[in-house]
This record gives sequence, C-alpha cells and structure tokens, in this order.
Amino acid sequence: MAKPAARELTSRRVAQDIAQEIYDRGLKPGDKYLPEADALKKHGVARGTLREALRYLEIQGVLRVRSGPGGGAVVDRPGWPHLASTIALLLQFAHAPFRTVLQARSVIEPGMAELAARNATDYEVNAMADDLDAIGKSIGVHRRYVKTYARFWRRLAESTHNPLLAFLSPALRAIVDSAGFVPNELYRAETLERLRRVHAAVAARDAEGARLAMRALEDEFERRLTTGYPRQMERVVAWSDLMAQREP
Repeated sequence: MAKPAARELTSRRVAQDIAQEIYDRGLKPGDKYLPEADALKKHGVARGTLREALRYLEIQGVLRVRSGPGGGAVVDRPGWPHLASTIALLLQFAHAPFRTVLQARSVIEPGMAELAARNATDYEVNAMADDLDAIGKSIGVHRRYVKTYARFWRRLAESTHNPLLAFLSPALRAIVDSAGFVPNELYRAETLERLRRVHAAVAARDAEGARLAMRALEDEFERRLTTGYPRQMERVVAWSDLMAQREP
C-alpha cells in the first residue's frame, strides 16, 4: 500500500497527465473524460489515487465530477475566479493588505488600457459602449450597477487580446471588491464619466490617451479609498471574504 506522501505525488502526476491529455485532445467544456474503469487502466493507479487527481483538477476548474448514472468527469474551463482564489490565498498568508492589490492594479491597468487601444476590435469597442450605457442606466441600483460595471472591465481586459491580462484584471478587481467597498451614487456617476474618457481614447486608438485616462481613474480611486476607508485598506486580504462574495 502506497504511503500518503507517495500517493499524493502520484495523484499530482496523474492530474498533470490528465490536464495535458485534455489539452492535446482538444476537449471542450461539456466533453466527457474517460470512464473511471478506462482511466484506471490508462494511468495504472488505484481508484483512490485517480479520484484524488480528479478532485485536484476539479478545484483548479479543469473539470467537474458528476455523480450518479451517466456521471463521471466532465471537462470544464479554468477562469479568472480560480486565479482570484489562488492570489487571495497567497496574499492572505503573505499578510498582504488590500492596499497592495490596489497598488498592483494602478500599475497594471493603465498599460491594459493602452494595449486595448492598440488591439480592440470594432465589435469590442461598440460592445464596451453598450456596457457603459448599461452602467448609466443602473447607477441608482447598486446590485445592477455592480454587474454592468464588472462586465465593462472584463470586456476591456479581453480587448487587449492578452490572455494573462484577461484573467488578471478581473481577478484583482474581485479581490478589492471583497473588502466591501460600496461607492455612493454620486461617485458611481463620476466613475462612469472617467470610464467614458478611457473608452473614448480606446475607440480613437489613442494608446497614450487611454493610458493617461486610466491612470487618472486609478489615482482617484486609490485616493478615495485611502481617505474614506483607511482601516479596510490596511486589512489583510482574506480568502474567505472572496469566496463569500462568489456565493449566490
């Protein structure tokens, strides 16, 4: 019988092999992986080791394991929430306050806006304009505002056509949001106007203008949080806060 440490190493190796196989075979979300009997034969491990490997991949968002008749391992796709979860855990055990996430964002997102101005398609520019209109219509209802606001930011990150930024920007924003900052209606309206300036520069393909407009937005956001929420800014990031935010 394998020792716990050896079994853990084996399950990790099997998880890596399965992930590579999913990639190499071009399996898409919703596709089924091998039935358990076939997977056991292919990887040459015990049932417990295989299930540990599948559970590890499930946590990483690579697949979902369905129980019952017709169940089994179904391919999924990792997304930015998985990255946010990992970053939040790392920051918590590094005793990093929310201030550090905001600082990172203020460095990254002006460059993101600059890249969006260079790479965004006409469709993406128009879609972001629609998102801004939706933000304007939802300013008075915080729950709706949060959804439309987040959608614009994800679209902006995706319009860079840089997959790392498309994952990283919404992940960092979700972590900051988990601190419980709730902008009042006046500030939401002011933020919308700043977003319109960023979008106008992106639409004009003005990379430098987009960078400067985003820099001004980030500076104002950091100033407001530093002066309005000093204790929360110095609070250590908590993984539990992020996960609670994601619960329905």
